[in-house]
Amino acid sequence: MAPFVRNGSGAPVERRVVDNDALHPCDPSSVSKQNDAKDNKKIHLYYVSLSHQRDPRPDEKITSQETLKLYYHCLSFGTCVIAPTDQAAFCKAKWIPSNSMTPGELNGWEKLVCHLLERTEHVNPVKGNGTQTGGMMWADGWRKSSDPGQLVGRFCSLPKMKDAILRAQYNPVSEAAGIQEASDFISFQLQNFAPGVFDSTRQLLIDGNYPSMAHMEYPAPYTANDFASFLTFTMYNFFNQPHQDQDVNLWTLVIWIPIFSPKTRAENNPILADEGFDMMGGQFTFQEFQVYLDLEDFRSVTLCVFKSNSVTHQTLREKH
Repeated sequence: MAPFVRNGSGAPVERRVVDNDALHPCDPSSVSKQNDAKDNKKIHLYYVSLSHQRDPRPDEKITSQETLKLYYHCLSFGTCVIAPTDQAAFCKAKWIPSNSMTPGELNGWEKLVCHLLERTEHVNPVKGNGTQTGGMMWADGWRKSSDPGQLVGRFCSLPKMKDAILRAQYNPVSEAAGIQEASDFISFQLQNFAPGVFDSTRQLLIDGNYPSMAHMEYPAPYTANDFASFLTFTMYNFFNQPHQDQDVNLWTLVIWIPIFSPKTRAENNPILADEGFDMMGGQFTFQEFQVYLDLEDFRSVTLCVFKSNSVTHQTLREKH
């Protein structure tokens, strides 16, 4: 099982361009010289030729594993930037091995997972997601309100919160602190991984006067780490159909974190999955460029930023 975490802005789409090329144009002479700040490894630039800039099987709503083998290029390790030939990049991905992380970094990912699992006690699974085909998705943070008397609202389940309060298991102060810590942790990952994308999404948040996902009230002052209004996270073999997003943000941060199933994991078992992790499939694909990010053989965290509003993408189901 791999929780899939992504960010967004809680407002209808506005066709405003805020640093559309936040990864910067892919000039081979410059990109090939870039290094990963932490491990000093070069970034791999994958160019998509004109002949591969099309969906090889538009008749398939769910891309098959056979189609992946026949037509697609697989990216599965290191740090990669994907760009069509002579065009700006649309994706950057990084696979982070567990043995390259400090104990503090591993603890940070574990705390994020625990926070997300705890949030499922206060928010309901998302219903009516048009592209979702299987698995479960939750959302946390702020979205445009469906109530005509309200501008925005925060995701919550009133029955769940009422029950938690009655059981004395809901403390608004500690909940706010946990949400702030999780939001800051995700923000730090984006700032280190793709600072141009962070600057773009943060500026859009401020210019639009949108609430931050760390805000417990609206309006509220911004902190230096605020960059998005909400996040979604998925589990239990989530997969969907090819689509483009409709949020304000031009870019989306996606994080895959391998964990053992909360339904079967014993209390004394580890949270992050390494040895014994049995996920198969679940690739993240870009049909119109015949390339995918492989998560099947990697046993640690994967980060990705991509142009979610203009590039068709899909999460595939796990193989059994």
